[in-house]
Parts: sequence; C-alpha cells; structure tokens
Amino acid sequence: MSQNLQNIYETADQISDLPTIEQPDAWLYNRSVLEWIFNPKLISQLPWSYQAFGWYCKLYFQITGNENLWGGRSLFGFLSKLFLNSHPDRYLHLQLDNYQVFLNPSDMRLFQVVNELSESDADTQVLTQLLNEGDTFLDVGANHGSFAIVASKLLGTNGTIIAVEPQPRLAKAIELSLKANAQCKFQILNLAVGDSDGEIELLVPIGTSGSAGVFPEHSATHQHNVIKVPLRRFDELVDWRNFTGKVVLKLDVEGSECAFLLGASAMIRALHPQLIIEVHPNSLKAAGATGDRLKQLLQDLGYKHYAEIKNCDRIFSLADLDTSVQRNVVIMA
Repeated sequence: MSQNLQNIYETADQISDLPTIEQPDAWLYNRSVLEWIFNPKLISQLPWSYQAFGWYCKLYFQITGNENLWGGRSLFGFLSKLFLNSHPDRYLHLQLDNYQVFLNPSDMRLFQVVNELSESDADTQVLTQLLNEGDTFLDVGANHGSFAIVASKLLGTNGTIIAVEPQPRLAKAIELSLKANAQCKFQILNLAVGDSDGEIELLVPIGTSGSAGVFPEHSATHQHNVIKVPLRRFDELVDWRNFTGKVVLKLDVEGSECAFLLGASAMIRALHPQLIIEVHPNSLKAAGATGDRLKQLLQDLGYKHYAEIKNCDRIFSLADLDTSVQRNVVIMA
C-alpha cells in the first residue's frame, strides 16, 4: 500500500471516530413539533406547497411510527423555495384560536412558533401570571415574537411592548403580528443589543433562525448566513424611565445574555424587571462565559430568587440555580 493511500485510510478512521455534531434544526423535525399541521383547520390556511409538506409528515409518521421525520429538511427546503420564487415578499398568515400570526416561509422554525402560541406551552403562558393591564413587556431576542404576541392580549390599551430582533425578515413578521393582535403600544427594534454600540456580524444557521447569534462555536457549526446588524446598549436605546406599570423582560440572545445585562444595567437596577431568561450552557460556553458568571452578574444587579417556568409558585435561592440544564427560568429580585 502506498504511503499516500495509507494516510487517506488513517485520516478516514480519525474522522469516523469524531463525534457527530447534530444539525441545529434537527429537533424541528420531531413529531411533537410538527403534529399541529395535521389539523385540517390549520393546514387548510397554508399555501399548497406547505400543505404538501404536511401531508408527507402525516403519512410518514402514521406509516413508520417514527418520531423523527426522514427527508424533511430537503423537502421543506425545496417546497419553501418554490413558494418564495413566486411570492418573495409574502409571509404565511395563520388564524389560531386566540391569535393571528405571520410566519417567515423559509424558516423551518415556523412550525414551533404555532406550538409556542398554544395554551399548553408553559414558556409563553407564564406571561398570564406575570403581566397585567398597563404593564410593560420587553421581548429581547424575539424571533417570530411568540412572547410578544401572547403579551399583546394581556396588556390592554395602556401597556407597552418593545420587541428586539436583529433578523430583518423576522422583525417585519413581528410587526405584522402585533398589528393584528395588539391594542397596546408597541415598538419593533431591528438590531442587536449588547454592552457596546457599533455594528456586529449576526450568524444565522440555515434551517432555523432560533440559533442565530454572534458566536461561531454556537451559531456557525453548520451552513449559515452572515448579516451585519447595528449593535446598541439598551440603556441608551429606549426611554425606559417612562415605562408604565410592572416591567417583565424575556431574554433569549444565544450567549449574549451577559453582554445585554451589562448594557441594560441602569434600567435593571432602577426598575428590577422580572426576567424570563434562557439558561443555555452551550451558548454561554461559546461566548466565553459560564453559568456561574451569569448568576453572579444577576446577583450583582440585585436578583436573589428564581422559579422554574412551569411552577412559578415555588421560589428558590438564585445561588442554587443549576445552569448545566438548558431551559427558561424566571428570575426575581
């Protein structure tokens, strides 16, 4: 055997021993995410290409009994491109039981958005316990705006919503959805927030917008797009001194949580908003941060307690928060 051929075999063996990095959108092809599309009332509102995707999903799950959809990524990509070639500026529009929602047709994460707007979703429905009419809700890292849409039905005419989303197409979708749902005032900020002002590259994985961020080890592990977006400190970005009622802040920024908190520290120290924050060990690691660093920063800002989002009545010491498990929690002063 030649030395070159031997080197090829050795390299192939080494590659085969490496751990496989799961596609960031893999979870979206699970039956639990896609099952709502089997509802005739909902699927009938979609264009034919998305109906075809739904029919394939239903047949595949019924015939195989599998929980993960085979070939879904390629089929969705093909059918969504067909739709967008004819309707490049169009959004999908769904009338749900309690909300109207506009969805980005090229983003597979659209299927999870519908689940987030169901009454059984603990993450978004926690807002019914935290918000009252006249309050202020801040949705930082809004994506399609699921939290903001739910909040829009709780704040009455005197409340305020501020949604921050750096991806332009999603920011437009939020605007359309809030126009259709909200009676309160709302503002959409199409930019990124952190601890400095300037411009930054946002890395958006192809297939799911939910993992978009600024840290390559989290957001650029697979094929992705890069867009430049403005970066601002929240303290100087909005007139927070005139916020009305109680302030609730949802924070989900894929590793940039510490940077946001530093850039919003004046507002936080003054108003002590309740925080709904995503604890995400992998994105914190990609940012060069740790769960302990996040907890310490929260404590420095005056927070002492937390609750699991599915049971806000049980309050624990923030010092005991386990940051090794990914989930949303509620942080309180």
